[in-house]
Amino acid sequence: MKLRRFTDAGVAKTRAFLAAVKESNDVENVTLDGQPFTRATLLSSPAYSDVIPALADLDLDETRTFDTTFAFCEYFDSLIHDHNPQAYREDVGFWTWLVMVYLPQSVKTKGGKVCLGEQAKLIYVPDNYQRQYRHFLAGPYYLYFYYREMPDICRAVLTHKINTLPDITEQITSRYDVVHNPAYLAVVNELYFDKKKGILRRGAGGKGPSAPRNLVRVIDQLAMTRDFFDVGDSACLLKLLPNHFSSFLEI
Repeated sequence: MKLRRFTDAGVAKTRAFLAAVKESNDVENVTLDGQPFTRATLLSSPAYSDVIPALADLDLDETRTFDTTFAFCEYFDSLIHDHNPQAYREDVGFWTWLVMVYLPQSVKTKGGKVCLGEQAKLIYVPDNYQRQYRHFLAGPYYLYFYYREMPDICRAVLTHKINTLPDITEQITSRYDVVHNPAYLAVVNELYFDKKKGILRRGAGGKGPSAPRNLVRVIDQLAMTRDFFDVGDSACLLKLLPNHFSSFLEI
């Protein structure tokens, strides 16, 4: 499949399509204006989207499934790596189209019912940082892109299903000053990601004294008197954390 971007009409049609999904409980076939309408039509019709000339030589695998958001980022970066990904950072149509390609993986089902959740997770809102990072694909990808020379540093906040936004991801990525500081993100990864098992450590999503939300508070306190920025600073930062955080390192 060639990469496309929704036009304004396509974004508007996507909003209507998602509203219809709630009624039909079907992410492939809905009824709009009394007529059958499909996700395939939304994605491919020139009435709603355009091919992106700069990416015309790329073929997106729309059938691919991803165990984690990190896996999506890894795949997509391998595809678009040499095609100036920054050019699409503010592109509502591009990222909204892309998440609709992978819509079956981007929604949850509960009791057999499709749950879409917050619309900003599907329709990209680049001009509002409080919502921008919540998009299921754009937010994670540009974090991965920021650390593309050392992507493993992102594993703790990107090792989750595409259709979820766990507490660790919410707490860390909502703070621009934290998530874009290599020293802080390295500490997050060291504390909460089990490299041997490739999963988050038990308790990484909790609300206890050593949970990510409390780590952010400690970082704020330490930042008042110390400067940390390089990955190498993470070892010093770890030593300065209250003792209760050491429980993660001992697991």
